Amino acid sequence: MTRNALFLSGLLACLVLVGGACGHAGKPDAYGLIDAHSWMVAASEAGQIVALPVAEGQAVEQDALGVLLDTSALSLQLRALEAQIQALGPTLPDAGRQLDVLFRQKESLEKERARIAGLVSSGSASGNQLDKIDDQLRVVDSQISAARSSLSRETAAVQANITSMRSQADIVRDRIDRCTVRNPENGTVTALYSHLHEFVAPGQPIYKLSDLNHLFVDAWLDGDTLARVALGDSVSVGVDAGAGKLRRVQGRISYVATEAEFMPNKVLTRDTRTTMVYHVRVDLEKDDLLKPGMPAEIFLSPQR
Repeated sequence: MTRNALFLSGLLACLVLVGGACGHAGKPDAYGLIDAHSWMVAASEAGQIVALPVAEGQAVEQDALGVLLDTSALSLQLRALEAQIQALGPTLPDAGRQLDVLFRQKESLEKERARIAGLVSSGSASGNQLDKIDDQLRVVDSQISAARSSLSRETAAVQANITSMRSQADIVRDRIDRCTVRNPENGTVTALYSHLHEFVAPGQPIYKLSDLNHLFVDAWLDGDTLARVALGDSVSVGVDAGAGKLRRVQGRISYVATEAEFMPNKVLTRDTRTTMVYHVRVDLEKDDLLKPGMPAEIFLSPQR
């Protein structure tokens, strides 16, 4: 009986050790939620939605039309600016025509001066007549200089107005272009915040676009567990499969923080709120059964 009792005691101890080891091996090293890279697609302008060719769950392509806002008011504003620009064109002063009169007057005076200068040389006219012609030529030269300066100022003012209106027209054209919202990336519409015929404000999200082909899990590890992690490591990620079972998918560590931080609020508990941890991201292999928001358990490779 004593030998049998010793044998049973030893066998029980072995089973306890094995069971403890198996239980420890099955414990996850970290927990997290499956997530996806997402973009909030918003309007850059205020306006009414006149076209919304997307729906929740729909796969869309990059640069395809996502939202079209009403541009009626902006189009009218652009037409008004273009009409004003066209009307300003004829108001530009015609420098050549206005100066032509003065140049002809000067040419006539110069001919008269030459004639009088000949008479003065022959003694048939006095020098006072020549002085009067010279005075008239100086006056005409001053008038030409003043006219050129005035015409230059008038031309610059009109051209400045035209340039300003063209800039305003370019701004309106840009605003019209912004009323057409296109998908920033390939992805799936995972949430729709606005609907057809509704009015949206600038910056207001209209729908959420997610890349469901490249899911990941964010997790936080303490310093001891971090020693078992390296970039590029393959890990096993468990997700609920129903009936208390886990389904395993493969993942790869794509990011490891270089500095510790306090446990984030979304995973905070009373026991862990003062714990310093490191952020780790695990990229998951494509699996159509995985969805953002699903809880995940991360199993690291055995101790290095």
